[in-house]
Amino acid sequence: MNEKAAPGGGGPTNGPLPPGIPDGFSGPIDRTAQFESVNGQTGENMRAEAPRPRKRDTDGGDPARSREFDLLGIGLGPFNLSTACLATSVPQMRTHFLEQRADNRWHPRVLFPESDLQVSFLKDLVSLVEPTNRFSFLNFLVHTGRIHRFASTPQVPVPRWEFARYYAWAAGQLANAEFSRGVTHVQFLSDSFHVHTEQGVYTARNLSVGAGLVPSIPACAKSHVGPRVLHSSDFLAARERMVGQHVAVVGGGQSGAEIFSHLLDRPPARRPASITWITRRNTFACMDDSAFTNEFFHPDYVRYFHQLAPERRHDLLSRQQLASDGISTALLQHIYRRLYENDFADPDPIRYRLLPGNALRDMSPQGTGWHLGLLHQDSGTRGGSIVDTVVLATGYEFALPDFLAPLADRLPDPSPLGLPLRDDYSVPWAGPDRNRIFFLNAGRHSHGIADPNLSLASWRAAHILNSLVGTAHFRTGGRTSTCEWPGLHTANETTAVDGAYLDVTVPAEGRRG
Repeated sequence: MNEKAAPGGGGPTNGPLPPGIPDGFSGPIDRTAQFESVNGQTGENMRAEAPRPRKRDTDGGDPARSREFDLLGIGLGPFNLSTACLATSVPQMRTHFLEQRADNRWHPRVLFPESDLQVSFLKDLVSLVEPTNRFSFLNFLVHTGRIHRFASTPQVPVPRWEFARYYAWAAGQLANAEFSRGVTHVQFLSDSFHVHTEQGVYTARNLSVGAGLVPSIPACAKSHVGPRVLHSSDFLAARERMVGQHVAVVGGGQSGAEIFSHLLDRPPARRPASITWITRRNTFACMDDSAFTNEFFHPDYVRYFHQLAPERRHDLLSRQQLASDGISTALLQHIYRRLYENDFADPDPIRYRLLPGNALRDMSPQGTGWHLGLLHQDSGTRGGSIVDTVVLATGYEFALPDFLAPLADRLPDPSPLGLPLRDDYSVPWAGPDRNRIFFLNAGRHSHGIADPNLSLASWRAAHILNSLVGTAHFRTGGRTSTCEWPGLHTANETTAVDGAYLDVTVPAEGRRG
C-alpha cells in the first residue's frame, strides 16, 4: 500500500483559493466537526496534544536571515519535513526550512477521522534510513506517553490522524524551521539564491522546493469552480452545504471513495438527498498492494525507472496506476457492505447511483445545479446526471510555484507530471552546477509512481543530503529488491548488513526460473 503526501509537500500554494473559500483558509472551517469522534476524543482534545512549533523573532535582526545556508527548504510538508529531520544528523550542513502556515498540518482539508494510513508506520520521516534518529514515529509514541497503549491496540493500519500529530510533533521540535514565512519570490544573484519573504530575505546555495502540486480540474469544469463545483481538497469545508442536496462525486480513486463513504455514513439529518459516484474506470478498482507490486516503491526500482527512455516511463506510469491510485480493499468492502445495509435494512435509505466506465465530457448549468454530460467508455453511449453539487476527486497536477517565476526562463518547461529531474532530484537549469534546486513531489515522470507517496520520503531526503555533502552519510545504496532490474544489479549482488557485507550469491544452477 502507498500513501500520497499532502499536495505540494505542504508548501506555499499557487495563487488564490477557489471561489467560496475565504481568503487565508488553511484548514477545515469546522475543526471540531472534522474529528466527529475518534476513540471518544473530541476535535479540541485531539488538537491540543500537538506541540506548537517554535517561532523566531520577526524583526530585521533575526540571525537566520543574516547567514547563507547550504540548503533552504520551501514548504514543510512530509517530504521537506523528512529532509529537515535527517539534516539534524549532518552537523556540517547549514539547513533551514520555511513554511507559510502558522503550524504544521498534514492533509488539513481532507483528513477524515475514519481514514487510515496506507503505508507501514516504519515509512515515517526517518526510520528507513536512520531508525535511531530522534524524529522516528516510535520515539514520538514514547515521548507522548502512548507507546504501551499503541503496542496493545490493533494498529494495522495506523489511523491518519495519528501520523498527522506525529508530523506536528516533529515539526514543533525543529530548530531549523520557521513558520508563518510565506515566500513571495526567489532570485539567483551571483552565486546564491535569494529567497524573499515578508519578514526578510534568506540566502542559500541550494533550494529544496516542497510545493508545486495543484488540484487537477477537468477542462469542462474549470469555468464553473465555486461553492457548488469544488475539488476534493475543499470537501470537508463544504460538506455541511451538501445536506439535502443531490451530490455527484467524480473520480474512482481513494479520495473519491473516501468522500462517497463519508457521505454515505453520515446521519440521515446531515447527509445529501442522493449521491452519484462517477469514474471513467470500468469498475471501482482496489489498490494493488501485493508484495511484488510494492517493490515499485523500493529504491532499486526508482533507480531502474529513472534510467529508462521517457516514452517507456510514460507507458509504465499508465500501466502501474492501480499500484498507487486504487482504492484500499478495506474501504471498498466497507462501502459494499454499507450499500447492502442501505438497500435492505435502513428504514431511511439514501438514494445513490454508481456509474463506472463513464467519463465526464461536459458540464452546464441546470436551474440552480448542473447537468453532467457523460460518455460510457465501452458502449460509446451518452448519458447524464442532474445534481446540485459536484465534488471533483480528480487528483493533482504539477504547476511551477508562483514564487519561482523569476527563475522560470532558466528552468525546463514543466508538465502536469512535474519536471525532468536528475537522479538526485535536482532539476537541470541554466545556472551554475554547484547551485542546485531540488524538487520534492515533482518527479513522477522521472522517478515513477513512488514519487508522490510517503513510502520513500526518508530515502529521497537522505539521497538529497548525500548528494549535497558529497559522501554516503546515509546508507541509500545496496540491493533493496528481490527482483533484478537490467542495468542495475547482477546475480552476484551483495547486501549490506551492519556495516559489513553478507554474500548472497546464488549459484546459477541452484536458481529457479
